[in-house]
Amino acid sequence: MPSAFRRLAGSCLALLVALGGPALAQTPGMTPAPVAAPPLISGATFDPAVPTLRSVLGYDSGDWITRPSDVRRYFEALAAQSPDRMAIGEYGRTHEGRPLWWAAVGSARNIARLDAIKANARALSDPRVTSPAQAQAIIADQPAVVWMAYSVHGDEISPADAAMAAAHHLLASRDPAVQAWLANTVVVFVPTQNPDGRDRFLNSFYGGFGTTPNPDALSAERDQPWPGGRYNHDLFDLNRDWFIQTQPETQGHAALVLDWRPQVLVDSHEMGTDESFFFPPEAQPLNPLIYPATLESREMIGRNTARRFDAAGVDYFNRQVYDAFYPGYGDGWPAYLGVVSMTYEQGSARGLAARRSSGEILTYRDTVRHHLIASLSTIEATSANHDRLLNNAYAFGRDGVEGGRGAFILSANPSDPGTVDRLAGLLTRSGLEVGRASAAFTACGQSYAAGSYVVNLSQPRRRMAEVLLSRDVPVPADFLAEQERRRARGLGDQIYDVTAWSLPLMFNVPSARCTGAPSVATTPAGRDLVRPAAIADASAAFGYLVEPGSAGLKLMAAAVQRGIALRSMEHGFTKDGRTWPSGTMVIPRAGNPADLTETLTTLAATTGARVTGVADSWVSDGPSFGSGDAILVRAPRVALAWDDPTDASAAGATRYIVEREFGYPVTAIRTANLSSADLSAFQVLILPSGGGYASTLGEDGIAALRSWVERGGTLISLGRATRLLTAEDSKMLASRRQDAAGEEASDDEADSAVIADDHDYQALVLAGGGPPDSVAGALLRAEVDPEHWLSVGMASSVSVLVQGGDIYTPLTRGQGTNVVRFSGLDDLVQSGQIWDQNRRQLAFKPFVMSESLGSGQLVAFTQDPTVRGYLDGLKPLLINAIFLGPAHSSPRW
Repeated sequence: MPSAFRRLAGSCLALLVALGGPALAQTPGMTPAPVAAPPLISGATFDPAVPTLRSVLGYDSGDWITRPSDVRRYFEALAAQSPDRMAIGEYGRTHEGRPLWWAAVGSARNIARLDAIKANARALSDPRVTSPAQAQAIIADQPAVVWMAYSVHGDEISPADAAMAAAHHLLASRDPAVQAWLANTVVVFVPTQNPDGRDRFLNSFYGGFGTTPNPDALSAERDQPWPGGRYNHDLFDLNRDWFIQTQPETQGHAALVLDWRPQVLVDSHEMGTDESFFFPPEAQPLNPLIYPATLESREMIGRNTARRFDAAGVDYFNRQVYDAFYPGYGDGWPAYLGVVSMTYEQGSARGLAARRSSGEILTYRDTVRHHLIASLSTIEATSANHDRLLNNAYAFGRDGVEGGRGAFILSANPSDPGTVDRLAGLLTRSGLEVGRASAAFTACGQSYAAGSYVVNLSQPRRRMAEVLLSRDVPVPADFLAEQERRRARGLGDQIYDVTAWSLPLMFNVPSARCTGAPSVATTPAGRDLVRPAAIADASAAFGYLVEPGSAGLKLMAAAVQRGIALRSMEHGFTKDGRTWPSGTMVIPRAGNPADLTETLTTLAATTGARVTGVADSWVSDGPSFGSGDAILVRAPRVALAWDDPTDASAAGATRYIVEREFGYPVTAIRTANLSSADLSAFQVLILPSGGGYASTLGEDGIAALRSWVERGGTLISLGRATRLLTAEDSKMLASRRQDAAGEEASDDEADSAVIADDHDYQALVLAGGGPPDSVAGALLRAEVDPEHWLSVGMASSVSVLVQGGDIYTPLTRGQGTNVVRFSGLDDLVQSGQIWDQNRRQLAFKPFVMSESLGSGQLVAFTQDPTVRGYLDGLKPLLINAIFLGPAHSSPRW
């Protein structure tokens, strides 16, 4: 092992010398390795004309962690030497401006006809345009497309370096078998799916690196500061973003996969240092909508990788930890396109070397080598099973078309009509055919308006439609029985991620699955997420009314930044024979800029907000525009807690929703500075989900926040941040987290926390056990109090993704308002798996609470409404809190 360390150190110095960086003077004990390292694949011989990593970057594979820009530089060097066998292209840019790119490697014949190969792959995926005979003709001359995606998490570092080694091996190997692979396949590399996160990791690694690699877990080079390198610039976990596609990395990558239609896809990751290597078959539960042939092919490829690992002396495991239930992963989403998609996981060195708990030293070179072997094994197995995989790709499309019965119907929610358009656009981005009805129609015994969307299930990617639109995908009963057995013995459950993701529920879009497809004429929905709107009666004398909902709130956020004066109606009203709901915005001409009509025309087109001109202000029923129920909305200054102890992904999702989706700026303030910061210039402070606020802020910091609220501030807590507001020592929100000490409750104590019906709920509210097990993620129904200002423009019920075990007591009369509370036992669970104890204790408990404190407002969300940026039905509640909270402070600013 010391020799390995000497060689690692020497290669590190070689890179520093090549870069001419100042770090050279800081590493006097390092000497360059005199000769190149032996091949990562034992016995491999290579064409010396093909550039090695050492010849381009100054070190050997696995001896240094390569910057994203240098990964690209090496692939460009390979392409320059082998232009007939490699092609490179881009599919987007990150938020920080780094290129997102791919590289295809194949035989000269295949690289010369990439456009035709892609077209054939698309034809093969649709049996409606390709007959069986045509499919066989395509298969006879079509290479299988192998998609190799690496390092979606920026601190999972070895896959990207393995990608370079794999590309070199394919181009330079003198093994005839490798050339046979390239005759049967085209290998598409996506070496750095998350270059922003990788660079963030490497910046902390370089900053902590000493003279030689340090394997200690506490060493600075391996200890990432918040937020770590896992996430992209917006702090999103890109491996959970595939069907919601909030980020440029996943938007571009998903479109690229749909363009190429690969037969095999690998998403290469890293896991904990003590682990070996994982590849499929996966653990239970398996999603029942996965095509059976996909599971069989995964095992076939896994058996080949096991054979290669055995020969190389590499440990591995499968059928444990990593399941195949949630469809939002990089290996989950493609499966419903008919791709044999797989996750590979390697125990990580999180640097150049790591000491495992056994005392064994795991080197970066080890991790790169293991990923390289797995990559080559996958290509080998794909080549050997070329016909089988291509025939299965065609059969998948036939299964969709022939097995599809009926249709999903998606209609507009009157409280937020634009969300159905957004949902339809997202579905097309997942490869689905979605039609917009040209006329009113009847289906499932219901009447639907023109403009409703029809997703006919007789289409090649039927399984994608079912997995994203079904109300519930049940967890297999035998798996749940095993989890209950484990829980009875005090063991943790084996659910890896959320068990509910129904897009209609998360978007609060009415949906129905009909046994027959309606015959109404439709026009294909596009990829756009907004349907531009035009002002009705733009020349009306008095001004304009804007319908509530997400689109209207986006217009509001843009309007107040432009100095436009507007009011939000706290209650519904009737004008000119039309009933308008609470949350309607009133924008008069008087007192507003002369170009008001032009500005609103532009905003209606870009946001989809529905704007109607009105000739006068006369209201025939309900509050008048000049009453106290017409709340003046201004442009608040918004602060956001940033850094520890927030969950990085929660902070990122909150900022993303407010800034990118609703276009409103926030000031991110490091949480440790909140204790001493002068917040007097801010009207709103958001605390993203995260534990440990009390210890970070300290008593003085908590007192300072309380004082700021009392002077008129609006403090919004999300998810676990609500623990701070409800802690007795904080002297803020009157609610308490049940059994906050974390002690196990007896059955009697648990039962005493149950609210069985509305009578019990009212009794508890008017009057004034141990925590359940953690919930992986289920969608629960919650009821909205229509009388509170926070709920203006909201539907009567919403769907909430519940995770963890936090449950809070309702506020009693005189303390505050339970603005949104979970439904009763019979109506509570809408989708997913929740333990019975959680279900009983969550019934009637609060999701959103509001309480006045001095002149200010406290708004607490007991679950995080911003999680993964995909709960569109809850976003208006957060925006209401941000803009209407300050408007309800006293004195109003």
